Amino acid sequence: MLKKLSIIIFPLLFIFTVQASGDSFRESLRKLNFEINTENINYFDFTLPDLNGNRVRLNSFQGRVIMLYFWVTWCPACRRGMPSIEALHREMQGRNFVILAVNIQENSSVVRNFIQENGYTFPVILDENGEAAARYRIRSVPTTYIIDTRGKIAGVFTGLRDWNSADVVTIFRELSK
Repeated sequence: MLKKLSIIIFPLLFIFTVQASGDSFRESLRKLNFEINTENINYFDFTLPDLNGNRVRLNSFQGRVIMLYFWVTWCPACRRGMPSIEALHREMQGRNFVILAVNIQENSSVVRNFIQENGYTFPVILDENGEAAARYRIRSVPTTYIIDTRGKIAGVFTGLRDWNSADVVTIFRELSK
């Protein structure tokens, strides 16, 4: 009887734990004014080139917290946000967290020059034909998606923010454990 009961209870505990962790993940993002995705949608995989021409597949980061930052070089808010993205990238190195700055439909040499001139070291990938932006329904830039460790879209934030503020860093540290 005890064996039968444990066969039923342990899977239920696992399901509850996974659901609770997803809920607390989203609640943490809500504190940062993210629009929360409550539909439990998986992220949309894509493969895009980085600034060196290497193919980067989003799926290769599965199991990590992923921050997708959609941007363009001519956007004033995107440009103002980049120093804090760089600071967050440096702060979160070595953790279960990755930033991917997804540039939308700009010439690779323009993007490369912008990144090099500003000394940014975070990963930049090129959405040359806008397919990833379309799949993520990007309507304005900058737009940031957070994908949880289970591969679910947890939240979206549109606009400028200080990505290296104490509250953001604290929450991203907790979420990436």
